[in-house]
Amino acid sequence: MSIDHPNAISLDQGDVLTPDSVEVARIWITNGAGSSVWIDAGLLQDPTVFGYLMADTIRHAAKAYAGTWSLDEGQALQAIVDGVGAELREQFTEITTIQDGALN
Repeated sequence: MSIDHPNAISLDQGDVLTPDSVEVARIWITNGAGSSVWIDAGLLQDPTVFGYLMADTIRHAAKAYAGTWSLDEGQALQAIVDGVGAELREQFTEITTIQDGALN
């Protein structure tokens, strides 16, 4: 599915996506309504590899926050890791899924 949304992140100045590129995850937030998360688990059979991808994403996020908000990159990284840890400890909260286990 192609997304044509006015608030989508522009890919114009990013890496060149080739025919071999695949989107693994997409995350949207709606003010006051939580998050919408899509994951194509069929692309990465080993969930550990998804964990590596999330770690890489977190490191990129720390760099982005540091540059955008004039923060120390290490402090931004620690804040993100603290948020991940706090959210993972809240395992008793329920998440709602539209499709369990697959996109297709």
